[in-house]
Amino acid sequence: MKAFQLVFMIFALLTALAALAACSGAGHADGTDGSPDTPALSDTENATVPDTSDAVTEAPSHKTSDGTEYTAEGFYSSEESAFLFKKELVLTFDPAAGSGFNRLSFSYSSSKPVKAEVRYKSEGADASEIFYFEAGTEVRFRGLISSYLSGGAGGEVSSLTITALKGSTKFELLSLSAEHVDVLSERDYYLENDRYRVGIRLSWGGGVNFIEDKQCPVEGLSNLINCHDTGRLIQQSYYGTAGNSKYTPGNYNGSKWAYNPVQGGDQYGNPSRLIDVSVEGDSVYVKSQPQDWSLDNKLTPSYMENRYTLSGGMIRVDNRFVDFSGWEHRYAHQELPAFYVVSYLDRFVYYGGSDGWTGEDVTVKDGLQFWGDAQYAASCRFTMKKGNTETWCAWVSSKDDYGIGLYVPEIDQFYAGRFGYNGSKSPSNGATNYVAPLLTLKLASYSPVEYSYLITTGTVADIRAAFTENRDFADNSALRTICQSMR
Repeated sequence: MKAFQLVFMIFALLTALAALAACSGAGHADGTDGSPDTPALSDTENATVPDTSDAVTEAPSHKTSDGTEYTAEGFYSSEESAFLFKKELVLTFDPAAGSGFNRLSFSYSSSKPVKAEVRYKSEGADASEIFYFEAGTEVRFRGLISSYLSGGAGGEVSSLTITALKGSTKFELLSLSAEHVDVLSERDYYLENDRYRVGIRLSWGGGVNFIEDKQCPVEGLSNLINCHDTGRLIQQSYYGTAGNSKYTPGNYNGSKWAYNPVQGGDQYGNPSRLIDVSVEGDSVYVKSQPQDWSLDNKLTPSYMENRYTLSGGMIRVDNRFVDFSGWEHRYAHQELPAFYVVSYLDRFVYYGGSDGWTGEDVTVKDGLQFWGDAQYAASCRFTMKKGNTETWCAWVSSKDDYGIGLYVPEIDQFYAGRFGYNGSKSPSNGATNYVAPLLTLKLASYSPVEYSYLITTGTVADIRAAFTENRDFADNSALRTICQSMR
């Protein structure tokens, strides 16, 4: 090869290498360095998340405000102790936290809802609990361990795995405490005043299984509520999707069912899980994770909360439900609440006019049939007239004109009937009478459903007068923003 050709080739090679180096150092026209964009921690909702399979990092030791030390892994960006992650964030505690506890308390901030798995030791064996955290800033969450009711205890919390439910999430653990609290009851806890004794079945998700009116004039009628099985009681119950690629419901009463979180438990008798309970004066607060009614021992990704309060001649119940499934649900008639009484209270009474709270005549229904039988279903539905706000009903005895009333503002319809009617006063009898105040709602994952209702007892006149006096006790109008009217 001639010398000038060799010189030319070397010159060309050097020129190409110089150009390549210039390109790699010039960056983009917007001044970035060409690496995948990392979203700011303050904008996780709309951020485009890069493929972080080779970018997941592990942080040095961190400490919560209460002194709990941990290391973190699985995130792709951080800001002090707040971590941005795409799938799972694992916090490992060193040393392990807690001993002899039955309740875990968390304080956290999270840009989106997440699932949390806590790993710990119980009697020397590995154990874990699954909880669901709502999005929010400085949120406090308490969760009982699964063996709380049977007197179990845990020790040595080793890790907390946070799973994103809605994509890229910013999460910060502010505090974690493991504590031991007294077991209120292995089964039923009673709230009592001069007028009522109310039983809350903690072993069935905290539904009401017992109401005794100390002024009841009917001999042998010591409990007005039917508690034959986990589907009875006074309890929350909701209906969602009829099925999707990730979920297949079971069958019940000869039909394919739907996603149906039920506070008491499922049709096979498996109880819902108690998440939290506390007593505050004349009130009891309960939080539960309900079973899916048509499936066998399948806890739903949802929480139900109740606050039961006694006030003179009234029982007030405040309800809250949040679904964490992430599924698209359909509009359905929601039971607000499901309400089962003893068979002896055989007469259904409600106000069906259009001029509520004026003392107009009530509607009386005797001899109602089983609401679940298709041939009788239409005759068991009672739609409220447009503009009517006197939306109470009652089951009373046709012999004694005594019974129990339920008032739920903002509902559209009552669905009521009798099953296996035999007039029994026994709360454990298979026969029962039922009513559900209905509103057609579409559940939205991660968005709460909240409403309140009142319960009282007496004659029809007593019940109506008590509800009239307390007709403005709560505002359930938020339900109207997520409903389709049946009126």
